[in-house]
Amino acid sequence: MARKLSPWCKSAKCELIKRDMSIAELAEKIGRTREYTSGIINGRIYSEPAVKLISDELNISETAQAQL
Repeated sequence: MARKLSPWCKSAKCELIKRDMSIAELAEKIGRTREYTSGIINGRIYSEPAVKLISDELNISETAQAQL
């Protein structure tokens, strides 16, 4: 059974869909690789600075990150 995504990951994915933005486009905007950004968005990697960059770019709350 697949691991459940955290609320922060879900918020980030939903915001990407709303903006019709790819992970590659987000990665370029925050200055990280697509692979690394995908790992953060999909909950495989956790990095507080990266979560902050993504949260700021997508204008989402970082508070759900504690549940990662």
